[in-house]
Amino acid sequence: MHVDVSCKKCGLRQRVDVGDPGGQPINEYVRLLNDRLTHRPSFECFGGHLEVAPPVPQFWVVHWETLGD
Repeated sequence: MHVDVSCKKCGLRQRVDVGDPGGQPINEYVRLLNDRLTHRPSFECFGGHLEVAPPVPQFWVVHWETLGD
């Protein structure tokens, strides 16, 4: 599965592989994925800058409506 993610700081948008939910219901998989992104301590943006803070919702906009293959 993939989803579009954009960075609030630099404005770049990229399609990101979010893995395969397997037999897990999609809504549960998306909730767990969002939790992981929210609590991740740092990330490197597509534009190359590094942030030492949770990326969602402060830095990333996850466009969940684009979720799919």
